[in-house]
Amino acid sequence: MKSLIKLYLIIIGVFALIFLLVNLTGLLSVSDIKSYLEQIQHAGKLKIFIIVAALLASDVFLSVPTILIVTYAGHILGFQIGLLAATIGMLTSGSIAYILCRFSGNKMLRLLIKDKKQIDEVNRIFHRMGFGMLIIARALPMLPEATCCLSGMMKFKLWKFLLYYLLGTLPYALVLTYLGSISSADNPYPAFIGIGIVYIILYLVWFFKLRYNKTEKSI
Repeated sequence: MKSLIKLYLIIIGVFALIFLLVNLTGLLSVSDIKSYLEQIQHAGKLKIFIIVAALLASDVFLSVPTILIVTYAGHILGFQIGLLAATIGMLTSGSIAYILCRFSGNKMLRLLIKDKKQIDEVNRIFHRMGFGMLIIARALPMLPEATCCLSGMMKFKLWKFLLYYLLGTLPYALVLTYLGSISSADNPYPAFIGIGIVYIILYLVWFFKLRYNKTEKSI
């Protein structure tokens, strides 16, 4: 378990560094994104849809403020279209991380963890707990990208990855786009309450899944 936590911390550290570099260099700050989203409010819906999806897809490279963009998607596009754009964008970002790490996973694992026994242990634990990890990945910043990278490294089956990641992403997108569609774009705070409720439910799902696995093993 320690090796898995170490991997998580290293990968999250990389994404945190990317976030800092992007903001410190002024390449793409939160205020820039907010200003840009405000400017395109009156553009065609198809154009806004593509921009929202593209911004969220770029999260794996630029660590963009997902909560802000998804909330704005609901506000600008409305609930249904905003939900679709947000979901596509986040799934694309996760899939890119998964594919990149799947092809380079063995090299990265050997680089980060020298001991083969520890690599095998990480593989075993992740394949057992990957369901819960992917579902609750949206609970914390940068955790989704790290979990998608680990899914690729561990050669998690693609259909399982997409299914579990969607199960975790969809409630997040539902809550934020809906609250964005009924509230002011300048006041995203109600979304935090909603997302908190969603993740209490998701944590409970994960808890009972782990408990079920332990019970099943003891029989």
